Amino acid sequence: MRRVLCLLMLLATPALAAERPAELHPLPGPATLGRLLTGKDAPRGPLVILLPDALGDDGRAEPYAEALEARGIASLTLGLSMDWDAPDAPAVDPAASAAAADAAAAWAMTEGFDPARIGVLGFGAGGRAALEAGGAMPVVALYPGCPGLRVAPGTRALILHGADAPGAAECAALAGTPNVAVQALPGVGHAWDAPGALWPAGHLLRDPAGGPLIRARLDLATTCAVAEAVADHLEAALGAVRAVAR
Repeated sequence: MRRVLCLLMLLATPALAAERPAELHPLPGPATLGRLLTGKDAPRGPLVILLPDALGDDGRAEPYAEALEARGIASLTLGLSMDWDAPDAPAVDPAASAAAADAAAAWAMTEGFDPARIGVLGFGAGGRAALEAGGAMPVVALYPGCPGLRVAPGTRALILHGADAPGAAECAALAGTPNVAVQALPGVGHAWDAPGALWPAGHLLRDPAGGPLIRARLDLATTCAVAEAVADHLEAALGAVRAVAR
């Protein structure tokens, strides 16, 4: 049932997503601005910081935030404030960085969130940055671009990638890394959840590993299935109390 609701949400207009109860908060450092989503009357319990891909938040965080909310986990989505028309705009949104995750976590602690129950979910470049920086927070990285990727020692991480995407062999090779689980999605390519990839020809996205542009195609069913699996993983990692029954 939850997957059906997820599919309906992905097919809805952005205006419908905007009606969900979220708060915008100014954040320190490269985090800049965050969208905080919590369950109704939810306490300051577990929190997941969502790091964007290279070009900032484009809506792909929505199904993951909704799945987390259903499990009593708050989410803080970054990558909302970059002006890409500015002449000095960077190639990669500063919010897609470990420094942004650390700044957001520091802010969250001042707001009453338990530092032992804060995790990171990173898309593309954001996931790669979190893996390379390491730290105490558990990490889930979606399609981080595995060629040349060095996961920081001690990082507790789950990597999900498309088995048909470039660099799939390099991702599979990381399965032997201590505390790192790797899951390949059969028949799936890069960035299965990118909204701009809905068109039949797909959408060209920056390679998190720095290679040529990668064509991505939106896969609604995979997006919903992965959102649920990621939320289940983080629920276990952060000790969440489920908010609603599924």
